[in-house]
Amino acid sequence: MKLYFVRHGETYLNKYKKMQGWSDSPLTPEGESVAKLTGDRLKDIPFTAVYTSDLGRTIQTAKIILEDNPYLDEKDIEPMSEFRETFFGSFEADPGNQVYAKVAERVGIPVEKVFSSLRLEEISDVMKELDPYGEAETSAVFMERLLKGLNQVTEKNYEQAEPEILVVTHGNTIRHIVKHIDSSVDVAVEIDNASVTIVEFKDGQYRLEGFNT
Repeated sequence: MKLYFVRHGETYLNKYKKMQGWSDSPLTPEGESVAKLTGDRLKDIPFTAVYTSDLGRTIQTAKIILEDNPYLDEKDIEPMSEFRETFFGSFEADPGNQVYAKVAERVGIPVEKVFSSLRLEEISDVMKELDPYGEAETSAVFMERLLKGLNQVTEKNYEQAEPEILVVTHGNTIRHIVKHIDSSVDVAVEIDNASVTIVEFKDGQYRLEGFNT
C-alpha cells in the first residue's frame, strides 16, 4: 500500500501568518493554484481511496486535486476527524510569531530557536501549559488520534491489490506521522502547501519514500 499525504493549499490564515489548527479558512487563489499543480502531478496515479481531515481546507484541496484524476472524484472523499490539525486551544487564529514568542519565553530560549531546539512534542506540551483554558492538544493526545486514523485506513484498504491512498491533511499532522515513521528526518522544516509525502505500508511496517516534495 502507498499513502500519499498532501498538505492543503495556502489558506487566508496561512497567508496572514496566524495559528490554524481546528479553526478554518478557505484557500487563497494561490492555494487553489498550487493544489491544481499537485493534481496535475498526481493525475496518473490510480487512487483507490481518498481521505481528508474533516476541515474545509483539506476537503477543498482534495476536490481540486481530483478534478484531473480519472480514477476518483469528489464523491469518493471520506473526511476523518482523526486527520485534523493539532488543536491550539485559545491560541487559535492568534499571530504565530506572538504564540511562539510565549513558548520561547517559557523555556528560556530565543524565539528563532523554537523549532531547532525543541522537539515537536515539547512545543505542543508547552502550548498546552500556556493555554489559559487548558484546551490546547498535547502531543500524546494528537499522536494517539493520528495513529487511530492511520490504522483505520490501512485496515480498511489492506485487502485490495496494491492500494494507492490519497490523504489530504495538515502540516503538523504530516510532521508527526513522518517523525513516527523515521525519527532521523528533520521535520522542523516548513511543510509546503500542496506538497506530497509518500509512505509505503507493507507487512505491518511503514517506510518513508518521499518527504515534502
